[in-house]
Amino acid sequence: MPLSEKVRDEIYDYCQKHLADEEWYETQFEFIQDEMLRKRLIEEYKAIRFAYKLYEGIGAENENLIFEIRYQIFAYASLYEAVLHYVLYTYYADTQEFHKLQYHNMPARIDIPTEQLALLNSALIHNGESIIPYHIQERKKDDSQVRFDDKCKTAEKLGIIHKFKDKYGADVDFSSELIEIYSYRNAIHLVAEQRKGITYELELSKKAYRRMQPFIEQVQEKLKSDKKSILSPTWILICTVQFHITAVFGIIAPNIFPSLRCSTFIDFPLRMRCKRIRRG
Repeated sequence: MPLSEKVRDEIYDYCQKHLADEEWYETQFEFIQDEMLRKRLIEEYKAIRFAYKLYEGIGAENENLIFEIRYQIFAYASLYEAVLHYVLYTYYADTQEFHKLQYHNMPARIDIPTEQLALLNSALIHNGESIIPYHIQERKKDDSQVRFDDKCKTAEKLGIIHKFKDKYGADVDFSSELIEIYSYRNAIHLVAEQRKGITYELELSKKAYRRMQPFIEQVQEKLKSDKKSILSPTWILICTVQFHITAVFGIIAPNIFPSLRCSTFIDFPLRMRCKRIRRG
């Protein structure tokens, strides 16, 4: 049986009281130009914070507290992965560091004519087994083969994330911490937990939360310094609407005022549409 409306309202008020508004979340992920992905990231981020406040409010203990800790780690790790993947593949796909992330050297068999292969086998038999000739070839990895820890190390080489000092003056090896958080995420299965003997600690879930803000800030600063396109979703909408309106006038107006050129109406909104707007 659901709780009374009054109790539900009190719970929602408590959980929402200290959470940020929609505009703040949009600002955090404004560099995500994929609208569907940005929307999903915002929803997940808001849900994580709401769930934390809910479990805090009921004073969760024992297995309920453990569940909340596991969820926090899993959810934040998923956010880190999604953002890092998007930034690397969208903004830095043309770099040498990204190429090294995507490709690896693999042995590839060499096709040799039958007669020459017979001669080769007669000369290179080893322990009764034929020698198969091959060469080393660069091959693209499947997406599933690109590990999160390699993405973190690549991001660090590119300067997307870097070491910093926390508010207490302690050195933070950001890449190593993100890898640690993600490794716990991969162990949030009961069987894996027994096998690895991992204890899910509250401090790690707090760290996963506390590192999100400097993570976003470092990404934004790097994109800004590299002059990468960071368009506000609101600005994209305004410019698109403006383009369509002005394009219509560009077709109609010259017929009414022959002395006006069509480019007069179209050139300005096109330039506005391509203008890069950055916060800060």
